[in-house]
Amino acid sequence: MTHAHRPRHGSWGFRPRKRANEQSVRVRSWSAEGGRKGLLGFPAYKVGMKTIGYTDDTTSPTKGMEVATPVTILETPSISVFGIRAYKKDFAGAKSVGDVIHAPPKVLGKLGMKKEPQAKGMKIEDVEKQLGELHHVSVLAITNCDTAGSARKRGDVVEIAIGGEVKEQLEYAKSVLGKDVSARDVIADGEWIDSLAVTRAKGWQGAVKRFGVSKQRRKSTGRIRHVGTLGPWHPQYVMYTARQAGQVGYHRRTQYNNRVLLISNDPKINPAGGFPHYGVVKTDYAVVKGSIPGTQKRFVFMRKAMRNSDAPKKPQIIWS
Repeated sequence: MTHAHRPRHGSWGFRPRKRANEQSVRVRSWSAEGGRKGLLGFPAYKVGMKTIGYTDDTTSPTKGMEVATPVTILETPSISVFGIRAYKKDFAGAKSVGDVIHAPPKVLGKLGMKKEPQAKGMKIEDVEKQLGELHHVSVLAITNCDTAGSARKRGDVVEIAIGGEVKEQLEYAKSVLGKDVSARDVIADGEWIDSLAVTRAKGWQGAVKRFGVSKQRRKSTGRIRHVGTLGPWHPQYVMYTARQAGQVGYHRRTQYNNRVLLISNDPKINPAGGFPHYGVVKTDYAVVKGSIPGTQKRFVFMRKAMRNSDAPKKPQIIWS
């Protein structure tokens, strides 16, 4: 007998359920941020979880009380800005018109370059001449993983959008080109972010675990953990929407409205012996309320929240 009020199995918003192409997730959309000039996100690496106490400043029934909440620690080593990327918009969307590459030799070595590419790259004067035709400007940066506590040696290259008008975006990009930027320059205590990451991998799983279908009766078909039907007689093929076994986990996901309770570099956050499967946090870190997708050492991009425009309100941390 069917369940009349049971929700359907498997959201169509997550099709196809396949493995992510890479762990360094690419951000496809950005917050308007009310015209504020500056970077609209910052990369991080997942360290682990712990429990902290803080004074609840929300409108919940525990407002004003001291509460304990689980938090995720994200290490945020500085990033080195090595390029500027300009975009024009046409009938097919925004298209890149070129990159301005400029960085110290140490950063170029991390990128596998011996010198700045002159033939392929552009000069900042070329971008300024096209200022009236540009749609937006972003920066190219690489994470300084060699200063972090994880065992990662190679940094991740990221493209980060900039808030404000196009002229302000270009001015800010010129001011940080060839320099290091820290998480405290981008994200404030109490700010809302969206977390983009690749989830924990669980391998090949059956339809019961993958879609939550009901198990069969023991005496009905001789099998229990299988799908009762793979579709109608016509069309005479199995549709891609049929609930079947397949990959579970290691999917790119966006988690909206996570609150950053604290941005700090105090080493007291480290437990004795360091965090399991990660080590000791050595650089700046972000304390985010709740859980974040992924495993330890997983790349996480903290994007300024697109669905929450509340002003940052610094919470009062009691203990950590």
